[in-house]
Amino acid sequence: MQQYFSERILKEGDILELDEEILHHLIRVLRKDESYIFRICDKDHRIFTAHLIDSKRCEILEDTHEDNELDCQITCILSLIKNDPFEYCIQKLTELGVSRIVPYQAERSVTHIRDEKKMKRLRKIAQEAAEQSHRNTVPEICEPVRLKDLKRYLSDQNYICYEAETKIDQIDISGSITYIIGPEGGFTPKEYEQITAMGYRSISLGKRILRAETAALYMSSVIVSKCQ
Repeated sequence: MQQYFSERILKEGDILELDEEILHHLIRVLRKDESYIFRICDKDHRIFTAHLIDSKRCEILEDTHEDNELDCQITCILSLIKNDPFEYCIQKLTELGVSRIVPYQAERSVTHIRDEKKMKRLRKIAQEAAEQSHRNTVPEICEPVRLKDLKRYLSDQNYICYEAETKIDQIDISGSITYIIGPEGGFTPKEYEQITAMGYRSISLGKRILRAETAALYMSSVIVSKCQ
């Protein structure tokens, strides 16, 4: 069942005027009519069923009382990597339930985010993935940060994915979690030392060298398996 997000607070019986983007998708892309039941999530993160009553409006039918979010808050600080893998990570991390994604301009990052148009695209990818996976919230996609900014994103548990003695199966999921994924080429030694000095503990993802996008999804998958 298709889901959309609304910036309004809704209740059963409301008549809601839908924005043009939702109407276009329902009527022009999916070719649905008044008989089609869809889902809409409101500003308070409640998911309702609804149906079209004309070419502009829908009626809110029923509160589903669903909570599809994780029990823990996860922040992924994702080093900027090539465009397609980075966008793929945004989509899949959203589906896995990550709460916040922070693009990081690492010392060895080969790409940059230079304008608001790119940020708008990343946030749109996250919203569509949240709709597809029936989430109650769209993850926050933060503005790009540099090394000096990483201290702002410390959680209860903080990790940098790197070669280390601590294995991923020993990860502590009590409270909120932040983890950092390096770029193509990994972290520089100086960068790694500065990040760990901030309070991020080094954790190993195994013996094999993983691509950045694989590492990001693997780390999230392990956390999700322990805390959902």
